[in-house]
Amino acid sequence: MITPSTTQAINDMKATRMAVKTIVTSYISCISRRDWNQIPTYFAPGANWWINGNPARVPQAGDGSVADRLPNLPGLLGRFDIYSFDILNIIAESEKVVVEAKATGRGPLDLVYVNNVTMSFVLNGDGKITSLREYPDYNELNWVLGWFKEHNMSGNLTQELAK
Repeated sequence: MITPSTTQAINDMKATRMAVKTIVTSYISCISRRDWNQIPTYFAPGANWWINGNPARVPQAGDGSVADRLPNLPGLLGRFDIYSFDILNIIAESEKVVVEAKATGRGPLDLVYVNNVTMSFVLNGDGKITSLREYPDYNELNWVLGWFKEHNMSGNLTQELAK
């Protein structure tokens, strides 16, 4: 038998799932827009950002503070003429959210970059991200970094031509 308190608990769970989904969706949109100033506001102080991989082979792999990782985003994502980060699937349970997303970068020149990334988030009671675990496709990531190196490009083609 469903009691009023059970109904309230179910409604509270639904509201929490929607709230954390909304926050993470907004964060992903911020990355897509490359809104460098807004991105840090989604994180709690001392938040951890773990990236998949063997730290002996992939220097950025393992635990890291959000404060240390965020400054690296413009150096990678800012290189593309056009960039989007789109959610393919999102699942929330309590304060946890798992996202399957697709990062797409176009340009400079004929560059087309696509990376499917899975990310898991834990949010605190204030709606701030306290933990982020990221599982990128390193084959694609290493390929695009090699492309930029091969083409001696650190960013936007307009910036490169101005050099």
